[in-house]
Amino acid sequence: MITTEGKTNLRDHIISTFTHFQVGTGGDSTNPNAGSLDSPLLTVAPITGASGVIQSSGESSIDFSFTILGSAYVGNTIKEVGIFDSGNTLLVRVNYDGIGPLTSSDEVEFIITVEVD
Repeated sequence: MITTEGKTNLRDHIISTFTHFQVGTGGDSTNPNAGSLDSPLLTVAPITGASGVIQSSGESSIDFSFTILGSAYVGNTIKEVGIFDSGNTLLVRVNYDGIGPLTSSDEVEFIITVEVD
């Protein structure tokens, strides 16, 4: 069992290390050995700044919140999102029913909660 202090330290490490996201069109099930999205769109981008925030949401949870603009993904249907570090190491990949096809006026907000358990 991870101690409370250990969970807090892991949470803080994840918050400071995994600061980027990528979206894609792949909808296959998630494989724990995967190192990338199935069908990524564009490049891995920073979460913080105008597009989003990373914050703790409890002693062992992290919320990754960011918004994408449809103008960057016109005509695409988003089916997967991943959280990465700056060296493109994948922390988590989430796949779901598609959002789209996106138009230039669309904005899509993602909130991904990761819990150290």
